[in-house]
Amino acid sequence: MTDFGIARAHLRTSAGVSILAKEHNGGVGVPEGTVTFVLTDVESSTRLWAERPDEMATAVARHYEILDRAIQAHGGVRPVEQGEGDSVVAAFAGAADAVVAAAAAQRSLADELPWLRVRMAVHTGEALLRDEGNYAGPSIIRCARIRSCAHGGQVLVSDTTATLIADGLPQDLALRDLGVARLRDMARPERVWQLDGRGLASSFPPLRSVDAAPNNLPTPLSSLVGRERELAEVGGILQGHRLVTLTGAGGAGKTRLAQQAAVDAVDLHEGGSWWVELAQLSSGAQLGERLMDTVGLVPPVAGVDAVAVLGRQFRSQGSTLVVLDNAEHVVDAVAALANALLEACPELRLLVTSREPLGVPGEVVWRVPSLSTPPADAVVPADRLLGHDATRLFVERALDARPNLVLDDRGAAAVVSICARLDGIPLASSLPPLGRGRCPWTVSPPVSTMPSGCSPAVPARPCLGSRRCWRRSRGVWTSSTLATTPCSAG
Repeated sequence: MTDFGIARAHLRTSAGVSILAKEHNGGVGVPEGTVTFVLTDVESSTRLWAERPDEMATAVARHYEILDRAIQAHGGVRPVEQGEGDSVVAAFAGAADAVVAAAAAQRSLADELPWLRVRMAVHTGEALLRDEGNYAGPSIIRCARIRSCAHGGQVLVSDTTATLIADGLPQDLALRDLGVARLRDMARPERVWQLDGRGLASSFPPLRSVDAAPNNLPTPLSSLVGRERELAEVGGILQGHRLVTLTGAGGAGKTRLAQQAAVDAVDLHEGGSWWVELAQLSSGAQLGERLMDTVGLVPPVAGVDAVAVLGRQFRSQGSTLVVLDNAEHVVDAVAALANALLEACPELRLLVTSREPLGVPGEVVWRVPSLSTPPADAVVPADRLLGHDATRLFVERALDARPNLVLDDRGAAAVVSICARLDGIPLASSLPPLGRGRCPWTVSPPVSTMPSGCSPAVPARPCLGSRRCWRRSRGVWTSSTLATTPCSAG
């Protein structure tokens, strides 16, 4: 049996365990086990490239050299294929080495490139390998979310790392407690520390956490798997258009994508980001009252125009985002409300999820695609399942249900076949691992009897009962007892 190298069971180690290493890029060792990540990126990079393209080309190249020098000097490794845009990912076997490297890099950047402000985050956790030389999984995602709270020139340190280095920091460095921050796409908040010391800037605005602006955005129950390209595209469209509707079949992931898109844009809307759940409405006539209740307004009395009241509220708040989730059964009412509010409130943006478009002038309709999945007959080793989003979702949810899980290549073949025949639909791909009592990917009848391209009729917002009915009606999955934790994939 091949040990499932990306499985959390395999990587559950203490901070004192020895670090394993794989060879990549000509023999450079990539740490495995318990690793401290340093993630960086350039603040306002897009704007700087537009305003100063020639200077940025030279400065970014030099900033890579500075970071590489600091990383190598303190025993770190940089997977050069990993990182988007101007960002850098580095991994260290020792937490103190990572923090000292971050401090050294910030000092050099401040000396040589004071106008190029780089934000950094340091976090220690289990290192899951996506392939031979690149990381994936909860630890590096948490580090990225901490980085998103930082400002240019700032180094943020997670509570885990702060605990590990509490007695081992050099005398010219110190940690300042910034309190608990709610992170984007993370159910568990994080106590965040700022690295202070000689040559480091110390005065910054408040953290750019989810709670930096008024909002009621839901806290996800599980991490978002994949969707990096989709999030970037939806985020860009939302910045340039005031009404965006995410469409797609039930279970395609509209709600989860809208949640993350709203969270990613929360600091762009000082007036607030408001999540309005429409699934429970029995009539479109209830829409205005539901929206007023969400933003903290007293529901209107008879004869009072809810749209007028909401319009005054949104105009007074500045830039505001409202997400209307599950609009298909009240689409006419949502269309009328959207049209009226957008005309009255020039700084209001609406993000809608619906199985069908609203049909309102100015609406941008964006269809949510399925997750990437290998062909049903593809040979994918167990330690490569994270390379495709659908199989990665399946495996991560299986590990949530059974943390001590070990998967061999034969089991991997079943996972690939299942996900391919479910067309990479997020909700469908996350349902099989929720079964208990039997191996989550055991199927009956055999997977080969399920026609290729056969998509399950997934309910729009399934409760526990509807999931059980779905399994029974399809006759595919052997497990009949389901976990009670709601799935956040769809």
